[in-house]
Order: sequence, then structure tokens, then C-alpha cells
Amino acid sequence: MRPVNAILWALSRVMRRDLGSFAALKVNNFFLFVLFLSYSNILYHMQPHSAYPFLLLVGFLLLFPMSSDPLAKIPAARFGLWPLAASQRFALRLTSTALSPVFWIALILLLLTARSLALAFVALSIAMQAAIFTARSPRWNTGVRLGFPGKLGPLIAAAIRQMLCVLDTYIALLLAIAGCAYRFFLPAPDPAAYPIFALLIALALSTYAQCLFGLDNRSALTRYRLLPLPLWQIFMAKDIAYLAILVILVAPLSMAAGLTSGLIALAIGRYSSVSRRSPQYRWRFTGGRVIVGVPQGVLGIGMGIAAHQVSLAFLAVAAAAYCVSLYVGAPFNRG
Repeated sequence: MRPVNAILWALSRVMRRDLGSFAALKVNNFFLFVLFLSYSNILYHMQPHSAYPFLLLVGFLLLFPMSSDPLAKIPAARFGLWPLAASQRFALRLTSTALSPVFWIALILLLLTARSLALAFVALSIAMQAAIFTARSPRWNTGVRLGFPGKLGPLIAAAIRQMLCVLDTYIALLLAIAGCAYRFFLPAPDPAAYPIFALLIALALSTYAQCLFGLDNRSALTRYRLLPLPLWQIFMAKDIAYLAILVILVAPLSMAAGLTSGLIALAIGRYSSVSRRSPQYRWRFTGGRVIVGVPQGVLGIGMGIAAHQVSLAFLAVAAAAYCVSLYVGAPFNRG
């Protein structure tokens, strides 16, 4: 059993490092907003019920990476070449489940005599993994083929694929679905809620504006420098991908509020995005800095509301701030 023990020890180190990647949630703008919402309710002696739906959304999305199979961390080709007997592979499969966070959560629920909840939790985790397996199968996952014209087209397509690999995009998508359901299926929706949904969508994506190059490794950054393009055009390709997803999600709700907030998030996050190396993890929430996230949230929400209720001049101001950040951002880039 020595080979099995060695593999399990290596897997435990990988899982601990993988769980450490969830620390980015602490400096995610949307999560900070949820914490602020809960704290403000408690401060005024109210129950933090208003934060529960947002916490539920965050927890639901975190189940996808948390319920992953520990053995999936091992490349299939390498795992197939290891000289392990059938009994050793079975023992490895059986014992590796104890390394999954879902196993420990379900065990805690069972110890708390919440058996039905534990079974529902395990069933949901299995369903999520089945969905991930189906999405990654060759029949369904043939790659995201996006065709954009011009010399920036391939860069925009690559940036969109990167955004589809972080959980920020999917919490924004769930908020957009909720907003559209509220607007189009409720008998008497309140129009004042539309810009609120749009601003929450922009807030969910705002942390990514601090780390537009966070999913690029050093070789990718080197390739950017070798491209026959000025730096501002490379930045703009990332921004176009960001704004394209944002516009699609907020268009049925409030374009003015969502786009204004998104432009402010890009303008404020520009310096962090190009001046500091902030590696991110796929299928995780992105993490930034609180000192940048707070102005992104406050100014983005404030100017978004003003653009919707007062004048579109605030949208023009946000666009001007974005253009200035695009112009001055290139000299700050140190890779």
C-alpha cells in the first residue's frame, strides 16, 4: 500500500493548495458587498435576511469546484501509466473521497442528524459533477469558437473564453436571469428594481476589472509584448470582452446604469490590472484589493444610479474616465 499512501499524500497537498485558492473570495467586490449588507442590517438591529439570497448564490457556485473529484487532479495519461494493481486502484478511488470537502460537509450534516439535507447535498454535488463532465466531453465541448473581425478579434475571443472560466461571470449571469424573470414574469414588477439588478451584475464583474491579465501566465504576457500592437490596443481587447459580456447581461434591465458602472470599474481597476501581478485561478472567484474594490463599488453604483435617474451625462463622464485610464495605463505596465 506504499504507492497508494504516496499518491494520497500528494493529493492531500494538492487539495490543500486548491482550497487555499478560495481565499480570493475575501477580497471579491460582490462578497464584500454581501458582508457589508449583513453588517449594516445587524448594526440597525435587523435580521440579515436581505443578504441570504446573495450568500446562497455564492455558495451554490462554490459547490462546483468544491465537489470536484480529487483523482481528477491527476492527468489521465499519467494515472493510466502508473503500475498499480486493480485492488490498489480501487483502494485509491475509495479513500480519495475523504479528501473532498463535500465528504466532510455531508459528514457534518449527518452528525447533526440532518440526514435528508446531507443526502440532498450529496445528490446536488453529484449532479454538478455530471454537468461538468458532460460539458467537458468531446461531444459537447468542442471549444468556444468566437469570430471577431479585425486584428483584435483573436485577443477579444481569448479574453471572453477567460471570463467564462471564472465564477464572477456566472454569478452575474444568475443575477441577470433573476432580473429578467422579475421583469418579464411577475404580474406587476417595480421599474425601480431594474437598475438595481443591472448594478449588481456590474458589481459582480467589477473585481475582474482589477485582474484582466490574472489568468495569463508569463509566456502569454511575453507573447503580448511580441505582438505588433501598442499596449493600449491589447488592453482595449480585454476591455471589449469585459464590456461585451456586461452589455449582454444588463441590456434587458438598464443599459445606462450597468454600462456606467462597468466603465467606472475598468477605469479604477486599470492601475491594479497592469501594475501588479495578481494570478487568478480558473473556476474560482477573482480576488483584488479592498482599497480598489471600495471605490469601484461606491462610485460605480453612485454614477450608475445617476446615469439612470438624472442624466446620461454621467455615462459620458464614465466613458471619458475610461478613455483616460486606457491612455495612461500603458506606461504603468511592468508585466
